[in-house]
Parts: sequence; C-alpha cells; structure tokens
Amino acid sequence: MSKALKDIINKKIVNELGKRVGQIVDLVIDKKSGKIVAVVAKASKSEEILQNLTKDEKDNIYIPLSVISIIKNEFQIDEKKLRLIILKRKTVQKQEF
Repeated sequence: MSKALKDIINKKIVNELGKRVGQIVDLVIDKKSGKIVAVVAKASKSEEILQNLTKDEKDNIYIPLSVISIIKNEFQIDEKKLRLIILKRKTVQKQEF
C-alpha cells in the first residue's frame, strides 16, 4: 500500500456540521482511468442517510467521490448532493417496475 493511500485509510468522514459520520476503509478506483470514483467507509449507525447507499458484504458503504470534499484535512460529505443521488436511484428503481 502506498504512503498516500495509508494516509487516507482510517480518516474520519464528517458532515457539514463537523459531526463524524464514518471512517474510510478503502477506495474504489476505475481500472481504465485510474481515478478514484468512490470511498468505501464504515458508517456510523446513527447516520440514516448513509444507510441508503450501496453496501458490501462487510456492511461498508460506497460513497461517490462527487459528494466528498477535503476541508481542513477532513473528508466532508455534502448531504444535499448525496440526497439527490439517492433520490435519483430510487426514482430509477421505481421506473423499472
């Protein structure tokens, strides 16, 4: 594991109010472009919005990189953007039936 990746793993994820909502456990990287597309995180159980995201077999969630900003060396989630993504997914799933 590279030093840069070691510096990211286990970093906390906060919301806009600075409340801890999770912790980074891994990254999802697009094989073709080499770009990070999502963060794999252990979510705080109290964060209901995060419980609506895709999960792996260890109950970790996948947070799209598009809703994360790095502010003051912390990873911050834009909950408004995240709600829009979740709403779009639910709308698409309903249309499939």
